[in-house]
Amino acid sequence: MSDKIFFSLGPVQGFVAQARRTRDLWSGSFLLSYLSGCAISEVMDKGGQITIPDVTDDPLLAWIRRSREGNAPIIGSIPNRFEAIVEDDPKSVASSAAKMVQNRWMEIAEAVWDEYVVDVAENGYGTEMIWDRQVKNFWEINWVAAPDISSMNSRKNWRIIGHLEEEPGDHCTMMGDWQELSGFVRSKQSRIQNKFWESLSFQRINGKRKLGKLDIREGERLCALALIKRLFPVSTMAKDWGVETRNWPSTPYVAAIPWLKSVIDAASEDAYDYAGHILNAASGAERKGISRQIGSFCDRHNRFLDLDGNFYFENALIDCKRTPFDDTPEFLKNCAEEPDEDKKTRKELKIQLRALSEKAKFRPTPFYAMLLMDGDNMGKLMGDYKDKEDLITKALSAFTKDVRDIVKTREGVTIYAGGDDVLAMLPMPEALKCAKELSESYEKRFEDVIPEVKATISAGLVFSHYHIPLSTVMREAHYILDDVAKDKNGRGSIAVSVLKNSGKYCQWTVTWDRLTDEESRDRIDDLVFKVREGPHKKFSKSFFYGMRDDLAILSGDQSLKPGNYANLIEGLDPLPLLTAEYMKSRDRKVSREDAEKQVGSLLELSYKSHNKSGVNKTVLSTDAAMLIKFLSQTAEGGSE
Repeated sequence: MSDKIFFSLGPVQGFVAQARRTRDLWSGSFLLSYLSGCAISEVMDKGGQITIPDVTDDPLLAWIRRSREGNAPIIGSIPNRFEAIVEDDPKSVASSAAKMVQNRWMEIAEAVWDEYVVDVAENGYGTEMIWDRQVKNFWEINWVAAPDISSMNSRKNWRIIGHLEEEPGDHCTMMGDWQELSGFVRSKQSRIQNKFWESLSFQRINGKRKLGKLDIREGERLCALALIKRLFPVSTMAKDWGVETRNWPSTPYVAAIPWLKSVIDAASEDAYDYAGHILNAASGAERKGISRQIGSFCDRHNRFLDLDGNFYFENALIDCKRTPFDDTPEFLKNCAEEPDEDKKTRKELKIQLRALSEKAKFRPTPFYAMLLMDGDNMGKLMGDYKDKEDLITKALSAFTKDVRDIVKTREGVTIYAGGDDVLAMLPMPEALKCAKELSESYEKRFEDVIPEVKATISAGLVFSHYHIPLSTVMREAHYILDDVAKDKNGRGSIAVSVLKNSGKYCQWTVTWDRLTDEESRDRIDDLVFKVREGPHKKFSKSFFYGMRDDLAILSGDQSLKPGNYANLIEGLDPLPLLTAEYMKSRDRKVSREDAEKQVGSLLELSYKSHNKSGVNKTVLSTDAAMLIKFLSQTAEGGSE
């Protein structure tokens, strides 16, 4: 009699979301997907049939099972959970899959150790012991062989490999629960601790550095797990696999994409010349091939598009630690110590960079978008339609294929797309549109195969300044997706947050259908257009601050914070007061009829919109208004 295997691999957020660079984020998601694919491959080799997810045409699994022949996919597409039917001895098959995960993981870890760590381990205090402890005990591999998934709730049936003990010593600057590799205590041994990391970062082979200046930044002290995520993408193993990603798009690069497009269109030769001057001073600024990951850049061949993203921003250009030159001393307390000749070069480059912005007619905005999406009630959906499990998996497989095309069309970078999960970075102007299109694709793929199912997906979208730590952005994305869009708003929603250097600026939540009006026009785009300077301008920025003050009066709540809603005093209609505020804010006369029309369009997005209870016109916030104000200010460049 055949039985089922239910298999999961984690921790997901504990490995993927804890990242300081976008390369870490990609590496974590890719390795997790790869290891899950190895487990699936082992089950298939033992005669098992994978029922969830549909991996029939999965490119990563096909690559794994072809012994890495052909072009390797670099995007993780295999979820960390799967189900399989096994005819003979399912427990043995599941155990074999778990061992395969551990074996493949150890191969990856050993490759990084042998290439980058072994020669400097003696400079640490118990480095090899720390490495072995962390590497061997990280993964939580849970499986059960049973007729249905309910058995997964019985802990006695789980087989677990995981980290259980609290780590000693100084902890990792990326994955804070784990001890950093040197083994020294910073409060007493900072000098020799620094020496360990310097010896690792500045290793040479045949006179050439193994790692680039920015592969491990000054002050980073990593555990084994974080070091594997950081260095696997530049390892010989990654190169042999065809997935070397030293040049992964950074957050400043993604933020600059709209500006880059305009510069190339307006001043291609000047841009090429600027890149030449940059590379003469800083050959390490080249990020060869990075532009090929951006949709509209694929057919461009200008070296300007393959620079480190920091070299597109004036504030970063004058910061020698963010944009080091070839002859910049390895250790500087501050940029005032940089050689005078380099300071002069930076000033000249800044003039060139500003001239490019003048020709593009705007400066690059320092904000980008991180998009996290997850299907709603997937467990319930699977339970309610057990007889159509194969159709559900086909819908999810089709959606996964759509994700990359949609994100690429919107100039974004897909980090992970598998099953009902999506993680992507996007330039600001395209982010909301991309999220809406992905939601529509998700619903359509289910409608195509199971018309009676109303499947929805929710999203967390964070607009963030590129200076804000990536780990902070990821925490915010998970929070607004899980706690806000799903739990508080009843799913089928998108929660949007704006993170500035000064803190959270706004947090707005809405159901997908409210993003467009009765004529299918984009409500956000329409309002952003009306705030920007020009003859089309309908809103002054002062109106938004006045609206916030008026709402405090109408609700009696003087302490509204991002994400909070105000309950209007019973019987009060906000339209007359806000219309008066609107008319007061306009420099020229405007009719009450037009004022009510404009304010009404803004209120449509300000009222609370819940997926279950609909629109509540007695509860509203100013977050939609503040989001529109923010998007209008950064739509064509903004202050760094």
